[in-house]
Amino acid sequence: MPTYDYRCETCGAVFEDEATIDAAAEPHYCPVCGKASPRQIAPPKLLFKGDPAENRPYWHNHNGYSHSHAPRRGRHRTPEEDH
Repeated sequence: MPTYDYRCETCGAVFEDEATIDAAAEPHYCPVCGKASPRQIAPPKLLFKGDPAENRPYWHNHNGYSHSHAPRRGRHRTPEEDH
């Protein structure tokens, strides 16, 4: 089911709620104050992915500290261990 953004005109809270396409234009109730809130028009949520080989996590070990992360994205205990 699609997720839509709503904004409460009373308290200003912005929240997401799932709704069918037919019911998307109807107001939804604010989780903060309980008032009916109209739908906000928002840009689509897009996820751009790069080369899978660049983002594939891999396991490795640093003196007993095993973990995984994408290549060149890891933060370690010492700068010498960063890669």
